[in-house]
Amino acid sequence: MQVSITGRHVEITPALKSYILAKMDHLEGLFPKVKKAQVVLSVEKYRHSAEIRYHADFNEYNAKKTTKDMYASIDGAAKAIEQQAHKRKDKLRSQKAKRTGAAKVKGKLGRAEAPEAAEPKAKAPRVVRLKGGASKPMREDEAAMLLSESARDFLVYEDAKSGRTQMMFKRGDGSFGLVEA
Repeated sequence: MQVSITGRHVEITPALKSYILAKMDHLEGLFPKVKKAQVVLSVEKYRHSAEIRYHADFNEYNAKKTTKDMYASIDGAAKAIEQQAHKRKDKLRSQKAKRTGAAKVKGKLGRAEAPEAAEPKAKAPRVVRLKGGASKPMREDEAAMLLSESARDFLVYEDAKSGRTQMMFKRGDGSFGLVEA
């Protein structure tokens, strides 16, 4: 990793340089593919500022902290970079979990014979109430045609012959499933 340290109105002492390099080594553990880091230290009257620009994994992280002590400013900026990195990694993990979870659910429903055959979850299922249209009596072929034309995944209707309530749903392979009450 390439670290450049710049001082504005402040002299970079060997102790300060080794402290900064130690902080950068700690941050390097969080980012395996680090390109470069820039540290800019400045002093104006009693304000000691540390600004860190960190380039890693096609992302850029910036942090600037100002305190009365240069070492505290460096610590604060490094901690802010670390928090940004953790936030980014958590966001990527949650997005990946959403993608893989949706794919698993879709695959299970496509292979299952009926929605009741899906494995129950550990948490209580969330119930979402939908307003349905008027259920009129129809035949299976009419229900299949209506379901194929609509964007919905299932259709509940009353069978014209038997008068019983039935549910037809789209399967993953393009065919329809039928649940008779």
